[in-house]
Amino acid sequence: MARSGGRTLRARLEFASATNARGRHARAAQLFRTILADLEEPTFADDPDNSYAHVRALIGLAISRFEYEGDVDRSLELLEEAQAWVEAHGPEDLQLVVGGQRGLLRLRTGRVVEAVEEMDAAARFIDVAGPLDAAVLLLNRGSLHLELGNLDRAEVDLAEVVRRAEDMGDALLASKAQHNLGYAKYLGGDLPTALRAMEEAERGAPERHASVGLIDKAQVLLEAGLLSDADSTLAEAREHLARNRMVRDVAEVELLRAQCLVGLRRYSEAQRQARAAAVRFDRIGNDPWAARARVAELQARLAEDRSAGVSVGVARRRAARALALADVGAALGEAGGRGVTVPAQLLAAEWLLAAKDPAGAREVLSRVPGHLGRVALPLRLQHQAVAAQLAFATGERGVALRAVRKGQRMMAEHREGLGSVDAVTASAVHGVRLGHVDVAAALRTGRASALLDAVERGRATVAGSGRVVPPSDVESAELLTRARQEIESARLLGANPSGARLERRRAHLSEARRLQEAARRRAWQDGGGAQTPTAVTARRLRSALSTASASTVVADFVVADETLRVLRADASGLSMIRLAPMAEVGERIRRARADLDVLSNGLIPAPMRAAARASLDRSLAWLDREVLAPIDAQGDLHIAARDLLLAVPWSSLPSRTGRRTWVNSWIDLQEATAEQTKPDVVVVAGPGLRAAEAEAMAVALAWESATVLTGEDATCAATVERLPSAAVVHLATHGRHETDNPLFSSLRLADGPLFAHELDGVDLRGAVVVLSACEAGLSTVRIGGEPLGLTSVLLRLGAAAVVSSVAPLRDDVAARVMPEFHGQLRAGATPGEALATAVAHEDEPVPLVCFGPLAV
Repeated sequence: MARSGGRTLRARLEFASATNARGRHARAAQLFRTILADLEEPTFADDPDNSYAHVRALIGLAISRFEYEGDVDRSLELLEEAQAWVEAHGPEDLQLVVGGQRGLLRLRTGRVVEAVEEMDAAARFIDVAGPLDAAVLLLNRGSLHLELGNLDRAEVDLAEVVRRAEDMGDALLASKAQHNLGYAKYLGGDLPTALRAMEEAERGAPERHASVGLIDKAQVLLEAGLLSDADSTLAEAREHLARNRMVRDVAEVELLRAQCLVGLRRYSEAQRQARAAAVRFDRIGNDPWAARARVAELQARLAEDRSAGVSVGVARRRAARALALADVGAALGEAGGRGVTVPAQLLAAEWLLAAKDPAGAREVLSRVPGHLGRVALPLRLQHQAVAAQLAFATGERGVALRAVRKGQRMMAEHREGLGSVDAVTASAVHGVRLGHVDVAAALRTGRASALLDAVERGRATVAGSGRVVPPSDVESAELLTRARQEIESARLLGANPSGARLERRRAHLSEARRLQEAARRRAWQDGGGAQTPTAVTARRLRSALSTASASTVVADFVVADETLRVLRADASGLSMIRLAPMAEVGERIRRARADLDVLSNGLIPAPMRAAARASLDRSLAWLDREVLAPIDAQGDLHIAARDLLLAVPWSSLPSRTGRRTWVNSWIDLQEATAEQTKPDVVVVAGPGLRAAEAEAMAVALAWESATVLTGEDATCAATVERLPSAAVVHLATHGRHETDNPLFSSLRLADGPLFAHELDGVDLRGAVVVLSACEAGLSTVRIGGEPLGLTSVLLRLGAAAVVSSVAPLRDDVAARVMPEFHGQLRAGATPGEALATAVAHEDEPVPLVCFGPLAV
């Protein structure tokens, strides 16, 4: 009976422990209490497993109760009871288990020094402990070393866990250790490898372990700048955690969400999340993490103050609150105060600057270590931004610029470790504050050269592609092929189906979006290796323009204080011109685009077309008068701009008729090359356009020889395969810009849409790419200011020029303009000159724009 009872106890303990591991903590606690109650029965008095079961049940009850109640004192009491039982009754191998769990509980409540002592003491019993218990202790100690930043020691422990888990055939334990090894890569700054390791660990687990894995993954995404993705990952984690009443992890989710929401500029919501996290951490006695949550609340408050402004008195009060919180962090010690002391000091220093107290800010900043080590990138950048802000405020411009450049080097190092265009452009969000400090100080000097230097060094930090060579990822290719098939299936059901056909269409599009997101997430796991481009300076720009035509003008547009300004440069010098309020400029651009949409529809009645044409002419004339006329560009004009200004049909403005005009999101200064090393001309016609094949043949005739893909030959794979060897690419297709998911903006080919995402990593250096498609020139501006869309991706991949449309393009217009454009190009004209000539005699404005770097 005893042996049978023992087997029953073991099975019940294993079931209760498994229930706890799945996050069902309340149910697990109930099971452990039942086991403890049963052990009091005479039936089990002489059972040899009685001591083992008693200790295991006490440990399980302690941990499960902490997870769903947050009562750390009661949990420690249960562990002390377990320790006393072991000392009195044995078995000795459970010394490791009890000590390890005490250490884990102290780690989970922020008492890391005590946790180290507990776990090191428990490790003395590792040779007599069971294989699983020993591996679990090493896993927890590895997590502790991660918390302390001891990455080498953490990796040793975690690698040993993987070895032991694989020997035991314990897939879940191996998955947890592999996940933590990924977290170690994150702490070491290698975000793509971290995400790849976490993804592999998740696939290797027998079931999803959301309570920790998703939180850690969200933290990596947050540092990568993928804020919306981090927020959605946290929402998924919270649903699991709240359902299983995991108090401590719910609090951590709320804390991380607060940090995401600050970046997303949802300041009030961020403050609410941070306050909720602080309350939960207080409830479980986790003082260090409660203090971190209060820091997060102040960070959201400061971001709101930057946006809305703050009075001197209020700024002083908030600085005092931040300093009090810094003192709390200092009292917690070096380990406990991690994430509290330095961030609170930086907040206090910035509020003191807002309170016109630079001396106070300097004193607070002097307490911050000059080197912050391996702390998160946003905190290191905040340090440099506050240091620069202080130095600018006290007239130490040289010191301030050194701080700005130091921060931008950090950004560059971060960006160079990223592979995908998605991740590179997302990382720009971290440099926003540093850039604002730099540009605001330059604006106060009143010097055009200072402002141009500040604007362009910020823009260059995340410019260029993240990859040197395209990734070879069969799984990503398969995901995108399946997404393409789903979109085609949806298209075949018609644009406006109803009933069952509508539901099927929605299902196809939903599955396509899921597959696209899966491919996008895989791209984050690719490392980089490309160098950050060198930012242009006013001096370099003047030197370059000295060899150009005397009439060449560079116009670098900047929005500051809600007003559009332009930095005008030519061979004679550089000046700054204040233009119109940006709100008014933006309204005119939106009106012009709406009118271009109307004019592109050949079915619109004549009276409506006439009204739209008159409205468009007024908007273009206004933009010409208020934005371009002050620049006085009589010859070539290169425009550097952001946001809505990238959607202006610049070549259609009255003063630019017949004149070379080209556009970019930054001044990418390149040397013009006379030799063309790529020999091919590739012309592709997509389906569904009446004149596409005729246009393709006419374009091909403009060249001595060309590869032409039409009909069933014009597939996505065939097109991408020919791009790297092409000097000129012409794509006559339907185009679609996806505002919410710009990397899946697409061109429709024979087998479905060719996504911008699929081009990431393709070598287009020196190529001229023509997108004879609707809206292919549009971009979505990410938080941080980086434009993203088909055209911007092509430019990041090295294209010398991309000619694309910022509004719908009529078939008949493309059929007339494009052969003329290619004829001019073959005759030796630059892309900007060729486009200006090709559209000069059209009756209506043509929304084609030449995008590209400044080559002089």
